[in-house]
Amino acid sequence: MWFMITAVAATLLLFGKRVSFPIQKQKSTSSYSIIIPARNEEKNLKRLLTSILDDENEDREVIVVDDHSEDRTRETAEAYGVKVISNPPLPEDWMGKSWACYNGAKEAKGTSLVFLDADTWFSPDGTNKLIQYLETKGQDVLITVHPYHYMKSFWEKLSAVFHLVVFASSGITTIFRDQIGTRGGFGPCLLIKADTYWELEGHHAIRSEIVEHLALARRAESKGIRTYAFSGKRVVNMRMYEASLKAVIEGWSKSFASGAKTASPWMTVANIVWITAIVSYLINIPEMGWWSVVGYLLLAFWLYRVLQDIGNFRWYDALLFPLHFIFFVILFAYSLLKTFLFKQTTWKGRNITGKKK
Repeated sequence: MWFMITAVAATLLLFGKRVSFPIQKQKSTSSYSIIIPARNEEKNLKRLLTSILDDENEDREVIVVDDHSEDRTRETAEAYGVKVISNPPLPEDWMGKSWACYNGAKEAKGTSLVFLDADTWFSPDGTNKLIQYLETKGQDVLITVHPYHYMKSFWEKLSAVFHLVVFASSGITTIFRDQIGTRGGFGPCLLIKADTYWELEGHHAIRSEIVEHLALARRAESKGIRTYAFSGKRVVNMRMYEASLKAVIEGWSKSFASGAKTASPWMTVANIVWITAIVSYLINIPEMGWWSVVGYLLLAFWLYRVLQDIGNFRWYDALLFPLHFIFFVILFAYSLLKTFLFKQTTWKGRNITGKKK
């Protein structure tokens, strides 16, 4: 019985707040630059650039940083009439994405900067919604957005617990959010005023970090910059991996264990307590009788409440939450072994472990 109470209480405490992006009333925006690091993103750029250019705005600049692509990334971007620059050779102490973002920022002319992954796309008027919210917050602000996750296969839905842990680690889901503040950030979409970005020394200051969004958000917090994080529901979207188990495993194991090292210690402890409580409850279900059904349905309902803000999860995905937790534990253990024992993690042909400041 106590296992069930602990699991339910931990879930309610850790996931008591909604996380969807706040939509502001329509108003004019100042100039801004969207910077897209792109390495072999020919296919994704077609969808992303179409969604950007569908929203008319004369004060918007789009910069695609071609990061030594081996496909038609440059030609695709140029066909949409956006600015394309070639990323210089990667220095030894830089991570690839940070290097591309930094060089894109040096070319940007907008008063606000939006760093955006190429595998995302916008909902109608999504770009203006982002900038409008940034401008309501003033100058010294950093905002990160986790795109709403569209999934088309059963295997992609196995990302559920990973998403929950990522959101919980940011501190924005807990009922104590107002007391502890934002504890990190999301990587696919980051907004900041250009002056504030350069005051922080931009990506140069966190050039060796694998999980660059967390590092930049932490640096901003240490400098007194207010940080916010949201889900991108109704604003910006993504489909993270292809519809295969292999793609899901490779994608999440890329940096999840490394990200755990840089996460807030308090929120890491909170996640560990929560996952331990859920797993302990599941193990002890046979001993609890019909009360276990009450706890099970309550947990499924509350997890669905959170998951529908994060991606196109359905009610039956929440009912299968034991399967999602089993997958999470196995894959996280695999990621730890890959990162710390074998010292090797690659992404798009590059080794992303072993680099130090």
